[in-house]
Amino acid sequence: MPENRNPWEREPPPGRKGASLGLWLWLGLIGGVGLLVWFLATQVAHRPTTGDDWAHIIRLMGVLALVSSGLLFLRRVNLRETARNIAIWVGIAGVLLLGYSFRNEFASLGDRIVGELLPAQAVRTGERELRINAGANGHFHVVAHINGEPVRFLIDTGASDIVLNREAAARAGYDVDSLRFTRPYRTANGIGYGAPIRLDSIAIGPFGLADMPASVNDAPMSSSLLGISFLERLRAYEVRGSVMLLRW
Repeated sequence: MPENRNPWEREPPPGRKGASLGLWLWLGLIGGVGLLVWFLATQVAHRPTTGDDWAHIIRLMGVLALVSSGLLFLRRVNLRETARNIAIWVGIAGVLLLGYSFRNEFASLGDRIVGELLPAQAVRTGERELRINAGANGHFHVVAHINGEPVRFLIDTGASDIVLNREAAARAGYDVDSLRFTRPYRTANGIGYGAPIRLDSIAIGPFGLADMPASVNDAPMSSSLLGISFLERLRAYEVRGSVMLLRW
């Protein structure tokens, strides 16, 4: 007949067997991950592993050892539950590793999606290349930064200059009321007049220019114009259907 235990009696401390189980699991995890990292770094990597690479790997292994140190206090193991938890954490680690490994591709994919949803946003498609999608009307618009302020432009190869409308000029820091509109322009609607100014900076994405000549149009304009004086500073630009490519 089993002996009745006092309900207030404390459980006996766990033996050394449970503690050693957690230790072996922890060492096995660190060793397995270490071997996997070593194999990937030495056998699969497409370039030699440098000292900086190994230092980074050691830091990551240290973080793993710290995070997984809870295994040292493991006393008993439910194999089914443990296998399920390991599978979950391996899956999470795999997703994080893939996300980190393909972070540049994911960033490029995000830029492409933004470019489709917002055609005026230039998308970087190469080290020195930008892509601009045509809008619904077939024209190419792009957001450029004038003196640090965003301005929406119509890319117009028929315009010889960079032409700001009054609203854009004011946003970029120019006192429109004090400008002198003395420069004549021949337009489809006749002769128009603009005020010559100089832009401290103009940039589309990573491509930028400083101290650029431009003008502010006296007549109302629905959009500012990005003309040849900017495009000729590029190494090349071309139109492929509904896509314009800018290279510098």
